[in-house]
Amino acid sequence: AVEAAAGMAETVGSALNITLHPLVVINISDHFTRAKAQGGGETVPRVFGAVLGEQTGRHVELANSFEMKVSQAGDAVALDLDYLKLRLEQYKKTFPRYDMLGWYSTAASVQPGDLEIHQQLCEVNESMLYLALDPVAALAGGRELPIIVHETEVAIVNDTPTMRLSKISYKVDSIESERIAVDHVAHILPSGDSNSSSALAQHMGGQYTAISMLSERIDVIRRYLRAVANKQVPTDHALLRQIKSLCSRLPALDSTGFREEFLQEQNNALLITYISTITKGIGAANEVVDKFNVAFDKHSRRRGIF
Repeated sequence: AVEAAAGMAETVGSALNITLHPLVVINISDHFTRAKAQGGGETVPRVFGAVLGEQTGRHVELANSFEMKVSQAGDAVALDLDYLKLRLEQYKKTFPRYDMLGWYSTAASVQPGDLEIHQQLCEVNESMLYLALDPVAALAGGRELPIIVHETEVAIVNDTPTMRLSKISYKVDSIESERIAVDHVAHILPSGDSNSSSALAQHMGGQYTAISMLSERIDVIRRYLRAVANKQVPTDHALLRQIKSLCSRLPALDSTGFREEFLQEQNNALLITYISTITKGIGAANEVVDKFNVAFDKHSRRRGIF
């Protein structure tokens, strides 16, 4: 029989090519930050969660994660496997290609009891990975990503087959949407404010400032012309010729090509707005469905099966 041991081997070469996406790191950091805030800044319990992704041959992509419901009594950790399987079924409906490929926790290294948790989760997937994030190293602001990825291996210790967790190498990769999100999050201060904004926010801020200045100057010209027409201010012919020259440029833009291009850009902007609104609505609907499923499941358990 294979004996379980909480020991950890040195970094070994793995047959798997592990790719870690930034969304997983952000989710784990957010989970730990919320647990720390709810604990009042005192001793923060370890947080646990499931890691989702896609495996094609030897290539493994860890793309998303969610929290697991656990109960802790000292070093002992009990998992709610029913809740885990329910969440996996819900995720499978939205992301049919994603499977549970691993789990995560906040720890500097493998802790006593981690191997027992790993073996419990092997009921879901036999080839499970374990991600450990070191919150102390993360708060210290080091340049290295404070995440260690482990896989299980069987080694011979004292002539006995022993299962242990071994470090394996990985790389970080991201898609365009993740890069935009990470860039924006990186400029957010812990207080929620932002002294420096992302490239997108800077671009939009510059556009807003330019349009505001143009609107103000057009309003000044309109008020001046109205005052001249009402004989409230003396007529300045040189200034009126400059205004006439400026207005003479506008009909050049009133062409078929300009109207078509303008309508196309306007329709594209409206389409993006509609898509974002639909996405937000779908997200709200999914949240309502998740809450309904949880409430309905509890209600069914109270009534029993008829």
